[in-house]
Amino acid sequence: MRVLASLPLLAMAALQVAAGDFSATCSGTSYFSTSVKSYCMDKYQEDSYSTDLDMTKCLANVGGRIVCRPSNPSFKFCDCGLGGDKKQILNCRCTDSTGAKRPSSLNLDTCLSNIDGDLKC
Repeated sequence: MRVLASLPLLAMAALQVAAGDFSATCSGTSYFSTSVKSYCMDKYQEDSYSTDLDMTKCLANVGGRIVCRPSNPSFKFCDCGLGGDKKQILNCRCTDSTGAKRPSSLNLDTCLSNIDGDLKC
């Protein structure tokens, strides 16, 4: 019985691990200023919704390197644009502590999720 009781907990853990990977269910992704815009499918995979997300709520510049950090974002002093076939790679040049611009890239699939047609950190 204990094995059966733990199955729902395992299923919930698997859902949490699967978070991210927004590009699997979103398309037409674009980037302007500090926002990502995309068209994302709902949870039934029937309808697509236009959604955008201010990346200043999700990312941080840490020593000239762009990182996912929704709990303590500080997305400052970076010039960025999208790259890659599905437009999920954010290519940036971020200022480090010496004032030098450093190239940095981040796969947004590691940071962003599609939650029922809405982009989330």
